Amino acid sequence: MTSVAPRLHDDMLAHVYAGAEDFDVIHTHTEVATLPFASATALPPTVLTLHGRLDDPATRREFRRYSDVRLVSISDHQREPVADLPLRWMGTVPNGLDLGRYLEQPVVAGRYLAFVGRISPEKRPDLAIEVARRSGMPLVLASKVDPLDVGYFNTAVEPHLPDQSVEFLGEVHETEKPALYGGAAATLFPSDWPEPFGLVMIESLAAGTPVIALRRGAVPEVLVDGVTGFICEDLDGLVAAVGRLGEIGPANCRRHAGRFTASRMAARYVDVFRSACADTVAPRSMMRSMTAQ
Repeated sequence: MTSVAPRLHDDMLAHVYAGAEDFDVIHTHTEVATLPFASATALPPTVLTLHGRLDDPATRREFRRYSDVRLVSISDHQREPVADLPLRWMGTVPNGLDLGRYLEQPVVAGRYLAFVGRISPEKRPDLAIEVARRSGMPLVLASKVDPLDVGYFNTAVEPHLPDQSVEFLGEVHETEKPALYGGAAATLFPSDWPEPFGLVMIESLAAGTPVIALRRGAVPEVLVDGVTGFICEDLDGLVAAVGRLGEIGPANCRRHAGRFTASRMAARYVDVFRSACADTVAPRSMMRSMTAQ
């Protein structure tokens, strides 16, 4: 990461907290950059949603230093690396999306396997390619390649592209995703790192398409093994799961995706905000009302 993004986050946070008296709650998603601002501001309460992994030693040090800040995780598994620290967790709120376009996508007999996400070593598109090769099914890669991952793309993915059974689309627009998922027999999610959540999985399920994933990070909190797809231990398990896709019904996938809608996520955050206000001396709006009297 360059120095530009942290500087912009610091400038933005400084601007927000300079006008803190205008808010009842400050809800941020800017990771550890938020901590000193939130810790130094008692009112209004800050709620910090964490989206990344928490096992970095420097991150642990920051959380230990600012253990009074109210935190929200996007999965229970995300918290495990800091479970020994006395942190102020307000709850776990899974990510949610507006799934309307996906739920409206017609269910068809899938003709290929799909991989959607960044081309990077931790996402393991190379495993997806091997699963497709060993199962004898075409693979569609709908993926962006960040500048830092060009070398990995050149060595792990590009050599397979002359194979007509592997199609690389590059990064696709949001409006193209429902049809992409809907035309797949399954979405492969061979992510090989402690994934904090995984939006790809709920997009696929909402389109009625099962997910085949490695048992990493929050995967067991999103998928139901044998109902919405298969949670596997290794490459052999991923390949074997392709042969069992007939056991998964599209209706089950879509029903389960309903747990991860934007409206459900918003309702959970409202509860968190109410709790945050309740455990402060007085919410800012109440203080304004009292001053006016």
